[in-house]
Amino acid sequence: MIKIALSATAALYFAGIAQAQAHEEDGLYFAFRGYGAIHDQNNLHFSASREFGGAMGYRFSDVWRVEAEYSRRWAKITGLNGALTTRGDFDSHALGVHLFRDFRPEKKLRPFVGLGVGGGILDFDFKGPADNDPNLIVIGDDTNISTYGNVFAGSTYHINSKLRVGLGFEYFSFSDQAVESNIGDINGINRSYNFFVSMRWRPDFSR
Repeated sequence: MIKIALSATAALYFAGIAQAQAHEEDGLYFAFRGYGAIHDQNNLHFSASREFGGAMGYRFSDVWRVEAEYSRRWAKITGLNGALTTRGDFDSHALGVHLFRDFRPEKKLRPFVGLGVGGGILDFDFKGPADNDPNLIVIGDDTNISTYGNVFAGSTYHINSKLRVGLGFEYFSFSDQAVESNIGDINGINRSYNFFVSMRWRPDFSR
């Protein structure tokens, strides 16, 4: 009977520690993501695409967390309608809210999925010939306001209760926008397929 009581006491003790540790991981945190992006805008061709994001998040359970993120995406414009002599720059700034679902609670390696919505400002600045007539120079200098949607998948590794690092994939799409130019609107979509590394840090406010 004494052995059974001691075993039950030990089990409750370690269960309490695990629950306390899980509870300690809830709350406010900060995140950073650095991306390598592949853009697709239909008519415009991009290269050297880059992206970074900074977020403030809140974990409200073992498996659910929400973030407000600012992100910037930029790339070189290297073609228009197949003509690879058009040159310019693309730049965007976005602000959104993302919801994440984590798996394998209390494990070091935790897969996750997520989705988000938001809005942004897109800047296009380019000049060059169209593919059907090299003598026709197209000049575009336009700023659009757009909404966006995105989805995430990846995994994080918990270094300790305050610091995580991760790898993942993001599909990101602004709403369809026409880019104004001297020959009229250039229709297209603006989306990207991003591979990213991430870091999350949870501050300790108890000190």
